[in-house]
Amino acid sequence: MIQPKLEVVIVGAGFAGLKAARELKKRRDIHVTLISERDEFWYSPTMYRTATGHWRRESCIPLTSIIRKYKNLTFVPAKAKTIDREARQLVTEDGQTFTYDYAILALGVVTSYFGIPGVQELSYNIKTSDGLDRLRTHLHQELTEDGEMDKNYVVIGAGPTGVELAAALKSYLKRIAKMHKIKKSTVHIELIEAAPKVLPVFKERVSRLATKRLKKLGVKLLLGQKVEGETETSLTVSGRSIPTQTVIWTAGVTNNPFFAANPTQFELNEKKKVVVNEFLQVDPHTFVVGDNAATKYSGLALTAVRDGRHAARYIKSTLRHLQPHKHRNILPVSVVPVGGFWAIFVWGWVIFGGKLGALLRIGGDFVGYYDIMGVNNALAIMRKMNEYEETCPTCKSGIIKE
Repeated sequence: MIQPKLEVVIVGAGFAGLKAARELKKRRDIHVTLISERDEFWYSPTMYRTATGHWRRESCIPLTSIIRKYKNLTFVPAKAKTIDREARQLVTEDGQTFTYDYAILALGVVTSYFGIPGVQELSYNIKTSDGLDRLRTHLHQELTEDGEMDKNYVVIGAGPTGVELAAALKSYLKRIAKMHKIKKSTVHIELIEAAPKVLPVFKERVSRLATKRLKKLGVKLLLGQKVEGETETSLTVSGRSIPTQTVIWTAGVTNNPFFAANPTQFELNEKKKVVVNEFLQVDPHTFVVGDNAATKYSGLALTAVRDGRHAARYIKSTLRHLQPHKHRNILPVSVVPVGGFWAIFVWGWVIFGGKLGALLRIGGDFVGYYDIMGVNNALAIMRKMNEYEETCPTCKSGIIKE
């Protein structure tokens, strides 16, 4: 008698969701349904590089290239709407219903603009593939149509993404200005942060290293400043107007609205993240992982990878009638690039900046790609990481190496 396959539904194709799918891909006794509203995997650590002219596939990787050999997986392009944990059913916005033995919810976070007037409508972002395309098009059109650079390029949010982008933006703008034959190419980059220091979630030494490096690169820091509104030609910051048509928002995020939209199914903490048990579960059949879970190191890519692996291994343990291991909160390594071949390495009290940090970041990116798509795909991406890719007619002249 043929035993029915265990039905596992994974919602979200980010680090946690794809890692769980990869862990389960060789199981003939499991069928995986991967539900995602996008058809790409966004490798967030390199989004700042793609925003500044590098190969798009560093950051935006078609799901088909990752999951095409997963014979036990069905991909469903849809957006999750509701869940009934008692019935073990999940319904998508287009009306499809999926019954599961186990669900792994890894929907990721969404950008929050804190209700600041004009910012959501007018600013640019680098957190989505559409956002990347829109920003890069704007930077090139400005040079093509206006024949000059913006007075100020403003990055809002001095977390890792904002620091990485602000540090890389100046050299990229000078490069494309040269291609557009703009003779006067003075670039003013301003980095705005509401907290009193750069990289506010890190230790003071990390902030000092980043501040010194950013100033050396010519980035103007506006710390302890409140963004109050944006128009098409200016940004208001703590009562002062900054003339600009290029505002890039890298600040706040909030939990995916799916969880708040299902209030009877989840308990949320004060940060709107889902309260989970020691196995990352809200019940014996439903996991909440990655950025959605209220765990110690939630919000980091490496944490999401570990969460996805944990959920998959829990499921495999139950099939083998073994006692699953509890989830462990492990301090992840952080490496923050700050312009050129230079980065800050952070792991507990081990903190240093420089070329060694940049080398370790390259190693970390290889591990990140490998965790999601295996060694061959990881190597294929790493081989092209120093190549530029432009769609601007003026700049497009094939792929240009750094």
